[in-house]
Amino acid sequence: MKKAVLICLSLASVMFASAQNLTKVKDAMAAKKYAEANTLLEELINNPKYQKNAELYFMKGKLFSDIATDATAEKSFPNALTTSLNGFKKAAEIDKSKFVMFNTLDGSQQLFNVYATPYNKGVKSLDAKEYDKALAELQQADLAGRFIFEQGIGLYAIDTNLTFYTGFSALLAGKEELASQYFTKLANINVADKGFEDVYKNLMIYHFNKNNLAEFEKTRQQGLKLYPKEEYFTYDEVVFINDMKDEVEKLKRIEAKVNADPKNMEALSIYTEILFDKLLYADSLYPTEQEFTAAESKVVKLYETMASLSPEDGLIPFNTGLIYINKGFKINNKISDVNDKIRKFNESQKPDKTGKIPPPPKELTALREDLRAKQQVAFDLGLPYLLKAQPILEKKMGAGRGEMQNYKKLIDILIEVYSSKRQATKVAADKAKFEAEEAKWNKEYERVNNMGK
Repeated sequence: MKKAVLICLSLASVMFASAQNLTKVKDAMAAKKYAEANTLLEELINNPKYQKNAELYFMKGKLFSDIATDATAEKSFPNALTTSLNGFKKAAEIDKSKFVMFNTLDGSQQLFNVYATPYNKGVKSLDAKEYDKALAELQQADLAGRFIFEQGIGLYAIDTNLTFYTGFSALLAGKEELASQYFTKLANINVADKGFEDVYKNLMIYHFNKNNLAEFEKTRQQGLKLYPKEEYFTYDEVVFINDMKDEVEKLKRIEAKVNADPKNMEALSIYTEILFDKLLYADSLYPTEQEFTAAESKVVKLYETMASLSPEDGLIPFNTGLIYINKGFKINNKISDVNDKIRKFNESQKPDKTGKIPPPPKELTALREDLRAKQQVAFDLGLPYLLKAQPILEKKMGAGRGEMQNYKKLIDILIEVYSSKRQATKVAADKAKFEAEEAKWNKEYERVNNMGK
């Protein structure tokens, strides 16, 4: 009996010592002496006698929650939020019922601060376009929020606003895979509040870029059902192809679309524009003249298909003509290079006994004549398309500034082409014909130019 009394007295003294030290911790916290409170608390936690004491870890959670909400103190404890949440988690792990009781008796303000503080910071960082920082802060809030819900203390199984912000932070930080996970959580509960239509829009883009067309269509239908007035959910897949960032995959997908739906004007337009740009700006893609000609013929055929589907669109024959006209203009640079070589040769020569300068090398003059001939062939191929476009664009000239600029550009090109042909020909009758055409289009350009004044 005496021994039992001694054991009881020993336990009582331990509990009394613990209570005294906890009071000191609380007093230090109240005085905002956080470093002192932490030292006292760590001494207790590191004591084997108290390591299963849920209240100590609950106090640690509260202490570091206070630190996290104190801008000055937080600088000395940069991981305060994580430390606080881990303290609360440890307390719940040791004794969940006591953890709930502590929150009931002491209040849950500090516990909820572990959720609210990073949440508010994350929203501010998102507004400041610090996306990686926002993502980390919002993920911290998500961890705390789910813990609070799991303990039955409050909040929701899924915080829709927080999940939405976290998904957007991930998306804007370039983490599309992670963003899709957050958006999918919202789609899985059919979130339909105002502003949440972007959840389904971004999931559509994600699935489309992954070529997961079944999920793309499923998400489209879900978005259309929840937001029936949102036009985005009715867009043709061509729109999504055009927005793709991966140019190689974009070309592959639009080509497949054209092959599957050869009368889809929007698909044809995008496909033709891509190939047209390659002809203009990526000569290195076609190392041989044969390859370039094949690519050129392909674009022309596509434009001709478009013209048959939309004969009232003058820009189609205009652009078709530009394929050849631009090719002719590019040859000017090659002709200039040859002329420079001939000039340098002539400057380096001395007159013979008769005072004559030796003629330039035949290979240079032959090359120049060949280039000039090719240039005229290119112009002759392009001219019929430009002349077909001219009356169509003239009729639309009054529709707006853009239409007038297109027409003036067309006339300007006709002037340049006929001027070049006039200078190149050695046939008097042709020279007179081209001179008349040049004068006609100069007069037309002057007429149109005066209209704009």
